[in-house]
Formats: sequence, C-alpha cells, structure tokens
Amino acid sequence: MAFWRPVETLDEDARRRGLTAFLADGVCSQVRESLQSGPLLVGYALLLGVSNGGIGLLAALGPLTQILQLPTVALIERWRARKVITWWAALASRASWAAALAVPWILPPSRRIPALFVCLTLAAASGTVAGAAWTPWMRDFLPEHALARAFARRMAAATAVSAVLVLAAGYTVDALPRQGASPLPAYMLVFGVGVLAGLVGLLFLARIPEPAMPPSVRRPWRDIFRPPLADRGFRPVMIFLACWTFAASLTAPFFSVYLLRRFGLPMAWVVGLTVLSQATTALAFRWWGAMAERFDLRTVLRVSGAGYLLTLATWPFVDLLASEILVVTLLVVVHLVAGLTAAGVNLGTGTLALQVAPRGEAAAYLATNALVSGMAAAIAPILAGFSADWLNTQRFTVTIQWSSTWGRELALAVRPLDFHGLDFLWAASVVIGLYAVHRLLALPAGERGLGRALVAAMLDEMRARVRTPIRAISTVPGVREVVELPYSLVARLVPERRLTQRPKAQAPEA
Repeated sequence: MAFWRPVETLDEDARRRGLTAFLADGVCSQVRESLQSGPLLVGYALLLGVSNGGIGLLAALGPLTQILQLPTVALIERWRARKVITWWAALASRASWAAALAVPWILPPSRRIPALFVCLTLAAASGTVAGAAWTPWMRDFLPEHALARAFARRMAAATAVSAVLVLAAGYTVDALPRQGASPLPAYMLVFGVGVLAGLVGLLFLARIPEPAMPPSVRRPWRDIFRPPLADRGFRPVMIFLACWTFAASLTAPFFSVYLLRRFGLPMAWVVGLTVLSQATTALAFRWWGAMAERFDLRTVLRVSGAGYLLTLATWPFVDLLASEILVVTLLVVVHLVAGLTAAGVNLGTGTLALQVAPRGEAAAYLATNALVSGMAAAIAPILAGFSADWLNTQRFTVTIQWSSTWGRELALAVRPLDFHGLDFLWAASVVIGLYAVHRLLALPAGERGLGRALVAAMLDEMRARVRTPIRAISTVPGVREVVELPYSLVARLVPERRLTQRPKAQAPEA
C-alpha cells in the first residue's frame, strides 16, 4: 500500500502530524521498556526459578543481539523501506513479549525457563532490528533545526509518565499479592500493561511518514578495521575500554539479585533505588562536563573510575551490618555515589575514543572499538552468571580473635571479611577495574581541555540515554551506560555494492 512507501517530499501538515505521532510513540515505548526490564524483569525471572547463570545470560541478550544491526543495514539498503522493517520487527518483538506472559500458564514448570528465554531472545533480536531501521528513519524525518528539541520533548514526556508508572509497578508487585499468595499475577498485570502500551505505540509509529532514502556508498571491511587495529596509539584505548566494559558487565546483572535475595528488599525499594541513582547521574553530568573542560580527560576518568570502583567494593560489606536501618542507609549512599561517579565514567569513556581517533577516521575507529568492547560486554555476564552458581558453594572468612585470662577470662572475635556467593564477583570486578584504570597511564595525554563543543555534544548524548528510568538489568543506571556500545556505527559501515550498479529496489507492500 502507498501508506507504507517512502515519500519524496514532506509537506508541513504531514510533518506536523508525524511529530505528534513521534511524541506519542515515545511515551508508549518508554512505558513498555520501563515495565519490561530492570529489577522487574529480574524479579520475574527469579520467581520462575531462573539460576544465576540464567540471569547472566539474560543480561547478555542485548549485547549479543546487537550484531543483527549489520544484516539489518544490508536489508535496508536492498529494500529501501525503513518504516516497513521497523514496524514489523517491532510487532514481532512485542508479540514475543506477549508470548512470554503466557509461558507460566500454558507450560509445565520444567519447560517454562527454556520457553521464557526463547521468547525474550526473539524479543531482543526483533527489537534490535527495529532499532537499527528506526534510527536512520527518524534522522531523515526530523528537521535538522528541530532535531534536538523534538527528542527533548519526547524524552521529557516519556520520562514523566514512565517514572510514575514504574514506581507504581514496584509497589504493585509487593502489595497486590495476598498474604502467602504468589506474586505471579502481579507481574502479569505489570508486564501486560507494558505489552498493551507497546501495541498502542505501533499505531502511532505507523502514522510517522518516511522520507525516501538518499543514495549511499559503503566501504570494504578491510578498510574499516585494519587502520584502528594497526594504530599503536589507539590500541591502548581499546584495551582500556574493553577491560572496563568487562569489569562493569561482571556485576551488572546481579545488583537486583543481590538486593532481592541477599537483603530481602521489597521490589518497591529496589525500583526506588534505581530511580534515585539514575536521577543522580543525570544531575551530575553538568559538573563532570565542567571538569572535563578544565582538566585532562585521563584525570576525569581516574577520579570517577576510582570512585565507581569504591562503590562496587562496598557491596560485600553491606551485609556485615547488623542494623536494618544502617543497611538501607548505606545502600542509599552507595547508589548516590555510584550515580555520581558513573556520570564521569560515561562522559570519559564516551569521549576518549573520539578524542584519540584521527580526524576524518573517527567513524571507523569507533566502530572497531564498539566491536571489541561489545564482545567483552557479551562474554562477561555469561561467564559471571555460570560462575556465580559455583561461587554460591564457596566461602572465604577472615576472623580476628583476641582472648585474655588475666584477672577474668575475656574473649573478643571480629569478622571483618566474609565473602560468599556473589561477593566474589564484586571482588573480581574491582580487581579488573583497577587494572583498567592502571591502563590509563599508557594512554596519550591528549589536550588539557576537551573544548566546549565536544563536551556539550557528549552531555546531550548522555542525558538522552540516562533519561530512561529503568532499562538495564542493573539497579545502578550508570552500569548500562558504561557497557552500552555504539553498534550503529559499525552498521553504518557495512560493505555494500554501489547503488548505482543495480536498479533501486521497490519497497514491499505490507
């Protein structure tokens, strides 16, 4: 149908209607993502009996499926119909989530977990395809002078709605089940609202027109990846970012598990800590941006990275506190500091490769770095998840004991260190993170200040990413931003034949 076909020109009325649909789709998508991820998804998986290995695999689905952006771009170049690809892939993703809701009701317990992972894998894969086609579609649809304003309005409206709903969802999961009853119906209600919001969003998505694609030329693979890998000045950057990504990804899936299982916190508290940490990250970007303008980038990374690792090192010791009030207080402080330092790490890691890459070759260098760090982001949570099951059987305790028989018998025993289960993952993450920070010494010093234009661009990008209240498995939003990688840069460089060598393909009819 003509409704699905790209248009050569857009009049003002069509663009205005499309902008309204763009805003409404943003609200629906934000609600869907917030209610179907983060601690809510972890709690649902734990309720169905998913092991630590399964939680790690759940966290790796995102990085693993991002590679599908490469064939998606090839498909876009062949079909020249981004709207069709986006809409049908988004429908498949949301239908897969609807199937995941039916798993506990139609399958016996022995088959629920495999079926859940099949559904979530299909949802993640289809969502990646939809996102890879949606980004260039929106870049061509939105007017250049209003691009930032349009996304700002979309994110502001979406954040306001989804933040309230996600806090209500956490309370629902805790309060709706009757005493002694399973919280499964409460999760079904929360996820069902997310599925419904996603389906409604498809109606608005279909109302956004698609401008026709301009001709493009692609580069061979060897011309993309050979120069960055051979560059001795850029290799230390890739090593540092890969090590840091691996360290952050080791513990990222298990913050929610730790809070729900080790401390027994209600879901409302877990969600509340997530929003608190994310708000701190958003507010801290401006301050770290000022520091990046004033000091060397390596200094900003060392300070923020060391502070972030300090918060990771604190987690195993929270359990040693006897008072519940002290435990909750320390968790609040840890999330505040983690949000503060994650902002500096995000700004530094997002800017470092761009600063070191040669002028005119930034896209190829960033694409290569994305693939290297992406492998680390995918491997780390899987390795951590399956090792966590074995670590649950291990314990390492240090006890300091003092006794005296002078006058009367006295004895005093202090246990300053008691590692068991997931505590070992936090220790491994800190050790690897310290090595990554040490690798900063091998990086070129660079300019003393980054410049206002570069810092402003990075701050806009970071704010756009962090405004989603809960999209990560982790309760610390900075973790997602540290391990989220620009695979789209790789996708834009996929080798394709020149379009002039073959006739332009017609858009398929829906």
